[in-house]
Amino acid sequence: MDEVDLVVVGFGGAGAAAAITAHDAGASVVVLEKQADGAHTPSTRMSGGLVMAVDSAADGAAYLDACAGGMVPADVTAAWAESATDVLDWLGKTAGLTFSRINTAEHPDLPGASGVGVHQPGEAAFRLDPAAGAGDALFAAVAAAVHRRGIEIRWGTPAQRLLVEDGRVVGVSTAAGPVRARRGVVLACGGYEFDENLKRDNLRAYPVHFYGNPGNTGDGVRMAQAAGAGLWHMNTMIGRAIGHFPLDTAEGGWLNFIIDIDPPGHVIVDRDGNRYANETMQAQLLHGFYYEMLRYDYDRAGYSRIPSWWVFDERRRAAGPLTLSHIGAVKVGLYDWSPDNSAEIERGWIARGDTPAEAAAAAGMDDPEALARTVAAYNAACADGVDEFGRTAGTLVPLDSPPYYCVPLYPGGSNTCGGPVRDAGGRVLDPYDVPVPGLYAAGELGQPVGMLYPADGANLSEAFCFGRIAATTALHS
Repeated sequence: MDEVDLVVVGFGGAGAAAAITAHDAGASVVVLEKQADGAHTPSTRMSGGLVMAVDSAADGAAYLDACAGGMVPADVTAAWAESATDVLDWLGKTAGLTFSRINTAEHPDLPGASGVGVHQPGEAAFRLDPAAGAGDALFAAVAAAVHRRGIEIRWGTPAQRLLVEDGRVVGVSTAAGPVRARRGVVLACGGYEFDENLKRDNLRAYPVHFYGNPGNTGDGVRMAQAAGAGLWHMNTMIGRAIGHFPLDTAEGGWLNFIIDIDPPGHVIVDRDGNRYANETMQAQLLHGFYYEMLRYDYDRAGYSRIPSWWVFDERRRAAGPLTLSHIGAVKVGLYDWSPDNSAEIERGWIARGDTPAEAAAAAGMDDPEALARTVAAYNAACADGVDEFGRTAGTLVPLDSPPYYCVPLYPGGSNTCGGPVRDAGGRVLDPYDVPVPGLYAAGELGQPVGMLYPADGANLSEAFCFGRIAATTALHS
């Protein structure tokens, strides 16, 4: 009989934390990972490698509650905050990592924000690969801690269904046969970034695209539902404006990228060619601009800002790639973006023209002349030093260096947050808020993030915190 104490579904940050915690408590563990070892792209690895931590549980809970906007019970955010007080110490002891504080909460005016910090891995994270990005290095260090413990990882082994007997989850079915779990199953298999039906039915707008793990196709949502789980905040996600581009391979398909519009000299417009928000939010890679993109035009029965269009000139083109090489598809080798954006211009991802109107026409905008008028108005605002959307003078750099470029932008981001309801112990709950015996969840599958993303690194903080919480609860239930 193939049986262990704890089965962990998914080998990302949350799955690794759960597996390590269970092993160190004396339990036998197996991790089921759907991707192959050589094609493993967990969201932790594709991330920027930052980790949010809190100075005190009280401040952290107050801040996380304020960000959640009533969408997450207070005891759940309190559990996260309590675990986040020592998450950096745990990573240090477990994976030999050190961190330095580089930033603060994303919403500094909310209660408790002063006690929230954003931390990046120190030099110790890069000992395995000095050239790695921070997310890659951090995950490699945590994965090495899993391997040192001899925890079994079954690569290329997707979980198919949860095994339920007498109302209790007792294991997982796979193509290779069932794996039974004496103490429980932890679902840490990511969100539904690449399931079009789930996105269309649940997110606040459509289409929405993501630059996180392409393997996150909603498996955990369906497995949990079939076992009796309720769902919560299925409409939440970590949002930004991102790039979504077609591949010219025989297989077709698309790739999604985090988009870096800085340095200044940029305008973002809607489908009618009009600016609609302060672009600095997107330039700073904050998460508020995503909300501005979701407007539905009921008169025309469509989203007036999907896609939006980013317009810039030769200065930005020459300043470097339009994406960040240490995050997402480029980081894990799914695509190699050219240093000067020339390959992407050749592919047609970046439209070019001698005037703003020509660039807009090449990109496929409906009214290129409207875009030209908007750029002229923006340039006048730059000359006056006053912007109708509140951009500061230092960001008002005119678009006056031809040629010009135009790129479509879509709402999207790193990951979805919805999934099975969980309690403060990581137990999955049914639609009546009763625990589903033997079933637990951690990571972006049902992540306790509501209306506002708390800070850079909150994703990884939650994954490591609730991975530990879920495993501990399972072993003591």
